[in-house]
Amino acid sequence: MAYRVLDDTGEPLDAHVDVEGAELVFHSRGGKRGAPGARNLDYGPALRILLKRIARSGHVVEGAWIDSDEVRHLPRDQRSILNGTDLDSGPRDQFKVLSSRMQAFGRPAGAPYGGSRVKKIRIGVGGLAASEDLPRLLGLEGEAGADLEDTLAAIDPEHLWNAIHQATAGETPREASPADHDVILADGMRIHPAVVVGIASRLATGREVPVENISKELSRRYHRLLEAAGYEVAPKGATLQVGDVPLSSEDREWIEGRPVLVLHLKRERAPGLARAKKHSVLKLHGRLRCERCGLDPVEAFGLPSAAACIEVHHSRLEIGRMGDGARTMLSDVQLLCANCHRIVHAMMREQQGLSL
Repeated sequence: MAYRVLDDTGEPLDAHVDVEGAELVFHSRGGKRGAPGARNLDYGPALRILLKRIARSGHVVEGAWIDSDEVRHLPRDQRSILNGTDLDSGPRDQFKVLSSRMQAFGRPAGAPYGGSRVKKIRIGVGGLAASEDLPRLLGLEGEAGADLEDTLAAIDPEHLWNAIHQATAGETPREASPADHDVILADGMRIHPAVVVGIASRLATGREVPVENISKELSRRYHRLLEAAGYEVAPKGATLQVGDVPLSSEDREWIEGRPVLVLHLKRERAPGLARAKKHSVLKLHGRLRCERCGLDPVEAFGLPSAAACIEVHHSRLEIGRMGDGARTMLSDVQLLCANCHRIVHAMMREQQGLSL
């Protein structure tokens, strides 16, 4: 459930946590005060308060881990930022260690600086009796609309991808109010944002979220959820150049005069597809590997960010038979490292009689 941290006078801070049993998920800070979309601006003061309250209550911090979406699939010992003798230190020293290790986590080896001190982290609290109420103990206030928050938090890129398939097939959760924005797909098709989120919420939790007579703030929440999953959300009627993708000279020669190949590359490189496919594989296997050569880039290079070299490639869909209304399924694509992806495209060009 979602909570807000209260200061020592009982006033709410701009700092949000989820409580999961005896663990706190402390959300990351983003943006600058006064900027649109800024969040958790009281990150530092709130974290200090929580560490002090854990100690004052007679309980202990059992551990702390980076908990961002990009690294959650890794074993806890690979993302631990508070352990061993650090657990016996006081709240002030614990805060210093957490800040330092958050900043260093994911930083390239040998880099002298860089990194964020305000990442999303998970903190385990030890010594709790079954009857103890952790939110009350730590001065947390349940957020209004927490059920909606929990529902939206449960929606992942795969839910949104499947929801778009249902929406384009005409399956809607119920009638939605007219929208002033659209979700724009790689082929230029436009869909109602609230309809997509409504279907995705049913797929994720079985619960409904509002899709009619919604506030501007909730509408913006839906837009941010879709944009974070890689989709373009734009004002209704806006003229956009949809789906532009970077092309090599070989690709440009390959697609010249062949609109179906242009559509193939746009779909293949659509961020929504890539994020949904990668999330699906991470959920199933816990890591990303090239399906052609077996490369695990995180293991090979020792950096979580190395997973960026895994790309999505259409493997089953016959290019020549792609129509404007065709929808790519996650089973139609495979994950390839950047080298293998380039080689496979070269093989496809050769099969069509085009030179390398």
